[in-house]
Amino acid sequence: MAQNPRPPDPARLEKALSRLGPIERDVLFLSAREGLRTDEIAAHLDLPSETVERHLADALCTLDRLLERQERPWWRFW
Repeated sequence: MAQNPRPPDPARLEKALSRLGPIERDVLFLSAREGLRTDEIAAHLDLPSETVERHLADALCTLDRLLERQERPWWRFW
C-alpha cells in the first residue's frame, strides 16, 4: 500500500463500485454512508450478522484491490 495514498477520483471510484455485487454495494453503503453497525445492517437486510461481515470485508478487499491495481505498475504485483 502507498505511504500517502491519494483519494481516488470519483470516476475511478464509481467504476470500482460498479464491480461489486448488489448485496456488497448495499452493505458497504449502509455501513459507510448511513453509519450502521453490522447488526443493524443485518436486521435491515434480513441477513445473519456473519454474512454481513463477510460481504463488508469482501467489498472492502475488492475495492482496495481494484483501486490499487490501477495505480501500481505491473511489476509491483509480484
